[in-house]
Amino acid sequence: SKPQQDTPLPWQLTEPQKELPSKLSKIVGREHVLDGTRQTSKTSAFLKGTRLGQGAALCIVQPGSLREAVDCLKAIVDADCVVIPQGANTGLTGGSVPRNNTPDTRPPTILSLKRLTTH
Repeated sequence: SKPQQDTPLPWQLTEPQKELPSKLSKIVGREHVLDGTRQTSKTSAFLKGTRLGQGAALCIVQPGSLREAVDCLKAIVDADCVVIPQGANTGLTGGSVPRNNTPDTRPPTILSLKRLTTH
């Protein structure tokens, strides 16, 4: 599918927030960090709820182990971003997708747990 048109992002990023995708890439590998600022065929499943809700995120990170998940969570919090934990994203309430119409000015980061292994 075609990417959506570029729209201005609702956040003014700090330096730590600008550096976050790079930090997360060092933890999980570049292929497991997606740009969440635009909907594409790769990001749409993370940015749009099954039934309702959608928005943009600074990035989408997919850790593969508990250690990576903890390290990602620490990096996201240290960068002062909103953490949106996301399981299979099959919920009907839209609670695991970003909403950009909130008064919170921090950029959200999706912490997708789909790749997480049990060992």
